[in-house]
Amino acid sequence: MLNETNTGVTIRSIIEQPFINAPLTLESHKTLIGANYFSGGQVIRFRINLNEYNEVFTNQIEGFNEALKNLIPSLVEHHCSVGERGGFFIRMDEGTLLGHVMEHLSIELQNLAGMNVGFGKTRETKEPGVYNVVICFFDEYAGIYAGKMALHIINSILIKQEVQVRQIIENLILIREKRMLGFSTQQIVNEAESRRIPYQRLDKFNFVQLGTGCYRKVIRATLTQNTSYLAVENTDNKYLTYKMLEEMGIPVPMRITTKTVQEALEFYKQLQKPVVVKPSNGYRGKRVNVHLDSEEKIIKAFFWAQSYDEDVIVQEFVSGNTYRILIINGTFVGAVQLIAPFIVGDGIKSIKELIDELNANPEREFGDKGKLSKVEIDDDTLKIIDIKGYTLQTVLEKNKRLFLKNSGNMRLGGTSIDVTEKVHPYNRFVCERISKLLNLDVTGVDIISDDISQSLHDNQGRVIEINAAPDFRMHINPTLGKSQPVQKQFVDMLFPKGSPFKIPHISITGSKGKTFLSKMLNAIFLQKGHIVGCIDSTGIYINGQLLRPIDSTDSTNTTIIFKDPTVTFAITETPVESILEYGIGYKWASTGIFLNIEDQEIYYTYDHIRDLEDVAYAKSVVLEEIELEGTAILNADEPLIMEAQERIDVNIAYFSLKPDSKTTRDLLDQQKTIAIYENDRIVIYSERERHTVLYLDEVTFIPKSEKYMKEALVALCLCLFVNGFNEIDIRQAVRSIPANLFE
Repeated sequence: MLNETNTGVTIRSIIEQPFINAPLTLESHKTLIGANYFSGGQVIRFRINLNEYNEVFTNQIEGFNEALKNLIPSLVEHHCSVGERGGFFIRMDEGTLLGHVMEHLSIELQNLAGMNVGFGKTRETKEPGVYNVVICFFDEYAGIYAGKMALHIINSILIKQEVQVRQIIENLILIREKRMLGFSTQQIVNEAESRRIPYQRLDKFNFVQLGTGCYRKVIRATLTQNTSYLAVENTDNKYLTYKMLEEMGIPVPMRITTKTVQEALEFYKQLQKPVVVKPSNGYRGKRVNVHLDSEEKIIKAFFWAQSYDEDVIVQEFVSGNTYRILIINGTFVGAVQLIAPFIVGDGIKSIKELIDELNANPEREFGDKGKLSKVEIDDDTLKIIDIKGYTLQTVLEKNKRLFLKNSGNMRLGGTSIDVTEKVHPYNRFVCERISKLLNLDVTGVDIISDDISQSLHDNQGRVIEINAAPDFRMHINPTLGKSQPVQKQFVDMLFPKGSPFKIPHISITGSKGKTFLSKMLNAIFLQKGHIVGCIDSTGIYINGQLLRPIDSTDSTNTTIIFKDPTVTFAITETPVESILEYGIGYKWASTGIFLNIEDQEIYYTYDHIRDLEDVAYAKSVVLEEIELEGTAILNADEPLIMEAQERIDVNIAYFSLKPDSKTTRDLLDQQKTIAIYENDRIVIYSERERHTVLYLDEVTFIPKSEKYMKEALVALCLCLFVNGFNEIDIRQAVRSIPANLFE
């Protein structure tokens, strides 16, 4: 079984471990972030060589199909192109190439590890026997490892060597738990994406940005940027929190904080009832012991707590059920009853055997992604068992209940029961008041009460703990009861209905003129008072200042713009090299411009580009990644660009240098928005109106012989028009472009 002791192995050591790389060989792999030539989302491209198995189909390899079906029977769920359950097996029996098998196997290995991905494709290259196998992924390292292990499994079957599939799955689960977002953060991100709010991870844990530029909001799990350090610090100090709440009339347990066991024992004697001992700055039930009813137990628990924090809280034990109340933005949104994991003796099995039996429940998974989490036998569990006078080998008497944790936290193996509709109105009021008293955006209030449907006044319930970054899993995915979509209220708090969440973004592609156009747009929007983030072939600029020269083909640089909280407008060049080798690096531009397309030798250095049609297809990714309310700007003089209309579903505007062409006349007849470069002016036709937006004698920096500059200029006017500029605005904007901008 996978457990915490495995985590001493580094993730990098897992993905870099040796694998059988023959007879099929892995030549290289590349991660593409964002929409790209192969997919609308992030993928990993594996370049593999089939070598002697080139043009050898699966139905020609003795025993291969049966061996793979026995190893990974769940592949039966892959419909493949057949479109039905078992479709992939049908393809194998009919005969398919091993690159296609690697594609499906890479996907299924991730699925078996709880990372449900569904997209893949296999494409031949210009080199015989060499294929690009493309798969999507949730985590890059998991995707890379799954691809390598898929190849490892195929080669193992071919050379008739045994392979440990279970170990591969466990390694993928470990990667998942160590690198993927936590449950709460992932649910928030999913909710944001459903609203088309872009997100970026800012570290390898749960530090995430939602939105872009000046509209961005930063969170760490369920903690928002609006929660003050002071509020979190005060909440972490449990004794101070108790004091603050008590002074404001909130019912809390009697308690002391102390550094000496003598004071702890004196408090116990004065109280004359069981106590709880815990570190002052502990969390998630760490070093906590409850219902201590003897000096011996208190002494053990005290020094155990003090090994974590010098200051120890000793408080009265309050009997009853444990409840977690969730408050978001000062409003009650959900409540659950939490039950710490426990075992029940049968008089036959040892405590260790009973724990193993508990963990054998298929709903219990390693980490926090499943319905329930496995119970780890950690130091806290061992101490609980020790204080009770047991060992792991103790046979627990029949019907004896032993709690294995002192917290119902689901990450520790606890269970949750939704009680949202049962919470007494007064208890809601108390919890909402606590969140405001402590200045917390998101608050988890732990209450012990016999019945949460009764007022705390009536049944002597107590508030026992406050959490500044509470877990959402217990509410969204309770063990029993109705799911509460609290992630929706969280995102509503960050981005109230109608509020902006991403800055305007113009993305430019084409063969020539991209930098020329981006510099003109940058100058104009700077003059309009925007703080512009701009990436072109000369570097990355913020507010007109060059941050550094960069390789504009590396689209990972776009994150610099979208992470900057000062930027109010973004302009990026998106060359075909980015689309082919990196992915576009952003989500959903507001305006996408396809300037032109020319046959250039550099395009054919890529093994998946065979002709100009492939180049046009690649560049059209910019048009496919436009937000629903955005606009695609197309060069109507280029048939290959016009073909991209079939793949996009947004507003389209056109420009042309050929006012008398059939295409231009047809667009005018259809009353499309089109900008036309005429002899001495640029005219835009839109909604039956004609707008003369520029007289060409007003522009001195456009050489009349340079076609790509004319295209860029007419595209500029059209871009300004669809972004709300009127005729006078456009004329003034273009005339204000400094002539030395292009020197």
